[in-house]
Amino acid sequence: MRKLFFILISLALAGCSIFPALQKSKYIGVRNLIDTKKYDEAKMIIEGMVEDEQFALWPRTWFYRGLLAQTAYRDGIATNDQRKTSLYTDQLYVAFSSFEQMLELDPSVQNENRLKPRYIMLANDFQQLGKRYFDSGEMEGALKAFEHAIEIIGRPFMEMEPDTNLIYNAGLAAYQSEDWEKTVTYLDMLQEYNYSPNVAHLLYHARIEKGDATAAKKKLKKGIRKYEENESLVLLLVDFYVHRQEMDSAFLVLERAISDDPSNASYHYAKGLIKQQQGNYIEAILSYFEAVEHDPDHLTAYINIATCYYNIGAEIEEESRKLTDSEMVRQKRRESEAALDSAVLWLDKAYEKKPEEQALLMKMYQLYTMLRIPDKARSLERAIY
Repeated sequence: MRKLFFILISLALAGCSIFPALQKSKYIGVRNLIDTKKYDEAKMIIEGMVEDEQFALWPRTWFYRGLLAQTAYRDGIATNDQRKTSLYTDQLYVAFSSFEQMLELDPSVQNENRLKPRYIMLANDFQQLGKRYFDSGEMEGALKAFEHAIEIIGRPFMEMEPDTNLIYNAGLAAYQSEDWEKTVTYLDMLQEYNYSPNVAHLLYHARIEKGDATAAKKKLKKGIRKYEENESLVLLLVDFYVHRQEMDSAFLVLERAISDDPSNASYHYAKGLIKQQQGNYIEAILSYFEAVEHDPDHLTAYINIATCYYNIGAEIEEESRKLTDSEMVRQKRRESEAALDSAVLWLDKAYEKKPEEQALLMKMYQLYTMLRIPDKARSLERAIY
């Protein structure tokens, strides 16, 4: 009986020593297959180990699965071999989830250090994958890839600084995907880095889409302060107020901007445009004069000056029809003709610059037609397509 008990103990101990030896030989075999680029054979073995209850509990099983997926993917990208990059569906994500499973089973510093170089490569691979998706217009795929790269870089044991370009790309992909929550999440991360005025621009639109106009306005004002009165942000804030019929606030923003940068034609033009929309044609013309003084090639300002003069002339003509005094009628008509002559003068200035933009050509054609100048109207009509 004692002899039988001894035999059973011996067999049990032998079994305990056999499994680690078998385990080690399998891992060596998988590693050799990966090193010799026999990826399909390596996959058969490693997937069998993943399905085995005992092997699946060993962190090294998941490490080698991740190593296989990552190595084959990088090899396939380098050699443009799609068979290698499609060894698994969503191969990079298989590599990432496998490494994560390894850490879940054994979150030791040793394993973290072992994965560091793998994670650095994986973060780069996800960035490149995201860029390919982005360039092909697949924004959801781009966002997912960028997010994984951000997650990897953000791990404490990686000890890496945030990649602002990567964060911006994630925010931009989220914006293009109309995922406003994630747009705000990622672009808000860049606020402290003075990354780009476009961050404030995108955050403004994302907040508007979320229905939070107050937060949108705050983002713009913060961006204007941060980026030293950036022109695009100033004009966006003006547009914000105009759309809400808060004209006093819009003019206040423009007056401050003009005070800081008096030679900026865009600010004078924006002021003129609002005045024109309000029907204050004389004030609009004065602002447009400032715009063309600082930017002689601002064709839209020329055309708008002509439009304002035309409207003034038309209004005076309409007033004259209500008068009964002949002398007053003649006086009004002279004023109307003078305004229309000024309209022609400024329209001709735009015409002489030979504009090519279709919207401008169409507007000029309409004005010449209304001013009864058929030769130039026909000339422009031939250029419109």
